[in-house]
Amino acid sequence: MKSLFLTLAILFIATSGFAQRANKQWGNENVQTISGTIYDNSRPTSYMKTDDGTYYKIHLGPIWYWNDNNYSLSLSDATIKGNVKTIKGEYHLFPFTIEQGGTKIILADDNGVPKWGNSKGRNNEMQNGNGYGRGNGNCCRNGNGNGWGNCWRNK
Repeated sequence: MKSLFLTLAILFIATSGFAQRANKQWGNENVQTISGTIYDNSRPTSYMKTDDGTYYKIHLGPIWYWNDNNYSLSLSDATIKGNVKTIKGEYHLFPFTIEQGGTKIILADDNGVPKWGNSKGRNNEMQNGNGYGRGNGNCCRNGNGNGWGNCWRNK
């Protein structure tokens, strides 16, 4: 039982650290609207080239979020509003919205908070927003108790 608790505690800490870094990257320090052509779509990242020849690595977020929302991105023109960062000499784009072919994909709010990081969670796992492992929210990977052991939910 101790080893299970220790393992879950380590997973929680690692997941929290990753989520905080991801949310920081999305941020809203340098929000721009960029138009260009998607030329590679290797989720969870994609690549865009603008008309002036600038290349952007686009961070699309978790694949499950795209799948859950039936989002898709085609290799064609797109307009992306998001936070632009320069990392190791390359442009990285953390999109808030992607517009392509008359469809608008929403990945973050205007403050740069990713939609998969909100209190709703995946498949309503975080029922009341109290979050990971506190006994009131998400402790299940798929919402039915499979994957991470017992599921404690407030219903």
